Amino acid sequence: MLDLLLMGFLILWLIACAGLVAGIALFDRWRLARIFRRILNRPLDPQKRDQLVPVRKDLQPESQFIVRLSDQEVVCERPDGKVERVSWSELQKVEIVTTSEGPMVADVFWVLHGLNRGCAIPQGATGEKELLERLQKLPNFDNGAVIEAMGCTSDRRFLCWEKRG
Repeated sequence: MLDLLLMGFLILWLIACAGLVAGIALFDRWRLARIFRRILNRPLDPQKRDQLVPVRKDLQPESQFIVRLSDQEVVCERPDGKVERVSWSELQKVEIVTTSEGPMVADVFWVLHGLNRGCAIPQGATGEKELLERLQKLPNFDNGAVIEAMGCTSDRRFLCWEKRG
């Protein structure tokens, strides 16, 4: 009787370990696909890195969001024609919102909160790299929150910057 009970626990333990290994493998595969997607969407020619990559219909939907930066504002042109914008002077907060819906749909978004308007920009948008570089110049921008958000696969919000005073 004790041997049968011990054998049952051993089998349950093996099933749990196999599930854990499968879960880790799926997570690693998802993260690797995400990393490759980000690398493949970057221009290879260093002289062209500062230019926007032309949008092609066969790229994932995120690249069809176009982010344009100026000294006055951030503008996000969405694939449906809607335009969102927030000026640097009215910017109040920068968050990253993650969802558990990926990796087949957008699951990481930059959310820029203005006084009465803002922008929601998916990771992989054309111009996202330049946006991040500009956001990192904000005083007390939290790069640790960005790093933590990039490893998150659940529904969460990460505060990267908030206007003080």
